[in-house]
Amino acid sequence: MGRYPKQRRIQLKITETNGIMPQSALFKRRAKQYRGEPEKRFTRLTHIEAGCAFTNDTIAPGYVTLESYFVYILAKTAIFFMRALPRSLGLFLTRSMALAAYWLDPRHRHIADVNLKIAFPGLPQSRRSEIARRSFQNTALNLLEISRLPLLNRRNISKLVQYDSDSGLRNFHEAQSREKGILYLTGHFSAWELLPAAHAVYGHPLRFITRPLDNTRLDRYLQRLRECAGNRVIRKKNAARTVLRALKEKGHVGILMDQNTSLEEGIYADFFGLPAATTTALALLALRTDAPILPGYLTPMRGGRYRIKFLRPIEAARTGDRNGDVEQLTARLNRILEQIIREQPETWLWGHKRWKNQPAGNSRDLYRLSGEELDRFLESAGRASTPRADPASEDE
Repeated sequence: MGRYPKQRRIQLKITETNGIMPQSALFKRRAKQYRGEPEKRFTRLTHIEAGCAFTNDTIAPGYVTLESYFVYILAKTAIFFMRALPRSLGLFLTRSMALAAYWLDPRHRHIADVNLKIAFPGLPQSRRSEIARRSFQNTALNLLEISRLPLLNRRNISKLVQYDSDSGLRNFHEAQSREKGILYLTGHFSAWELLPAAHAVYGHPLRFITRPLDNTRLDRYLQRLRECAGNRVIRKKNAARTVLRALKEKGHVGILMDQNTSLEEGIYADFFGLPAATTTALALLALRTDAPILPGYLTPMRGGRYRIKFLRPIEAARTGDRNGDVEQLTARLNRILEQIIREQPETWLWGHKRWKNQPAGNSRDLYRLSGEELDRFLESAGRASTPRADPASEDE
């Protein structure tokens, strides 16, 4: 594309053995090196949580250390504790802990502030801080919501999550009626762990791609919770075959695509006016399968409740230039994510280095620049700190 002339031109391909990535990366991918001895067998389950399904075939062997086991026990205890609390008290504690984390974690507070400067130039420091604080709190709600996933059922789900009357089931049914499966476009909005679970409890189970944690025991435990409502987790590595099979069977697959990625797995695409390394997985799958892309996300409401929103389904356009089609569709999906963030900025995960990778010629690490250096960079990139409309606030 003309915007980034130095961007590497690549042949894009979906492979069954190497997942979803540019073809040139297949010859450059290095095997990860680990320390310790691999776990030879899976640990037998001592209990089943609220009837949650668990399948060993989606879990890779890992490594057990004293530190990882301690983290696993600590996380499991915290999840059990949050589940045992009344929901109102859980909400209060979660938000309070998140607020404390905001003040005690200068690193992620700085990352959030840099991201907000990039996204909303000219926004006052007080407003940026307010958005960042609420972002920390909304992100922390994942702990509460994932702890309570086994408690969800058809009788109580409507008290917690409802479909938006305008942008809800109507768009979902439109995508479903095409009978080619559905590719969900989503990101780290609000309590994102709750979105697929609630949708499944309402009778619409799906598969979604996750990156496994280094802590294998904790990863297995979280997978059981994520699969309680009937969903299935797909591991990011070697995901292509499983995804293609699901779409062939008219299944539904969710992909988070709002985080920084390596150029082995993506390309540079505009995001809030700056190039951001973005995965091409969703675009590749849509172009290969003709499955519609359905953007979906949660919107928080008062009282700790949520609303599910689906935007209009997207069809992949074809021009005969496969690389160009992938780039155009990926850029379009970034614009949709940007639209959602502008609508509800407090709900997005601002503490992630979204613009970590930059093209040659740009600053190699925007997050190490001083405030003045970042302002100069944004001005040179056409993102000067001029007054702009204040992004929307949570209104319910």
